[in-house]
Amino acid sequence: GSLSGIRRRSAEFLSSRRMGDQRIFGMFPDSDGKNQIIFDPSQAASKMRQEKEAGTGVPVDGIIFDLDDTLYPQSSGFSDHRNREVAINFMCEKLGFESRQAAIDLRNEYFRKYHSTLKGLTVAGQEGKLPKPFREEDLGDYFTENCNFEKFLKPNPHLAQQLKQLPLRKILFTNGPRRYGIRCIQALGLSEIFPEDHIVGVENVMPYCKPDPEAFTAILARAQLFSHRAIMVEDSMKNIRTAHSLKMRTILIDESLYTNLAGGEAALLDDVARADDPAVDVALASINDLYTALPELWHTPNPRFVPPPPHHK
Repeated sequence: GSLSGIRRRSAEFLSSRRMGDQRIFGMFPDSDGKNQIIFDPSQAASKMRQEKEAGTGVPVDGIIFDLDDTLYPQSSGFSDHRNREVAINFMCEKLGFESRQAAIDLRNEYFRKYHSTLKGLTVAGQEGKLPKPFREEDLGDYFTENCNFEKFLKPNPHLAQQLKQLPLRKILFTNGPRRYGIRCIQALGLSEIFPEDHIVGVENVMPYCKPDPEAFTAILARAQLFSHRAIMVEDSMKNIRTAHSLKMRTILIDESLYTNLAGGEAALLDDVARADDPAVDVALASINDLYTALPELWHTPNPRFVPPPPHHK
């Protein structure tokens, strides 16, 4: 889980994408179903276009899930509870802010800039903007002990059953503290789907965080995934656009597709979902719609990403 460990795995992953002195740019099934290794980048790009145009979809090996407002609905109110109540309490109690408004103003300034309370407070501390020193582990501990998980997050057995049968590598990647992510997954009843070594918190990729491309490439390396054979599931447009720029497939979770919903983290970040954005491959109102929209992901032994008709986007 350490940054040095991720860097080591990144190096191992990148070296594994070479055969001799040649760089591997893709692997595609041939007529016999065996993987054909592609060394030429233009040939790999052409193969990807051909598969998409043929309507057969794209072979995929793994899927990376965001946590907040993605694996649970924004309408649960949990993000507002964490961001507007618990995070501000932490800053007043542990960092010495004398007024809630001062804490709110600083937190919002750095959250908008860095998309992560932990990363934002780390930088604010380095810039001398905090009354008391900030330690990364303190935020994860405070969130875990003070967020009201039971009130806002409910077990989702329907999603658990879907994901249990999904034949892909499954990773959770949150811009929040890892310990907090583990606690959320417990509350959602998804611990069997995301064991602790499949949960990545922002401190595991610091000094980067989403939407930095370096954060995404570190996770892909950790999961041993080629970007063009991986899916990113997100509620953040900025994160969706980064994933798309890396040739990942993208699924936007946008609860406002069927309700006039406002709030959540996207509102704080001026990052409102746009289902018609070209970086979005598929837009869903709920994570529970995943199987209905993309049943080919469950096909074994060759799961494929086949975008549904336009009414899903």
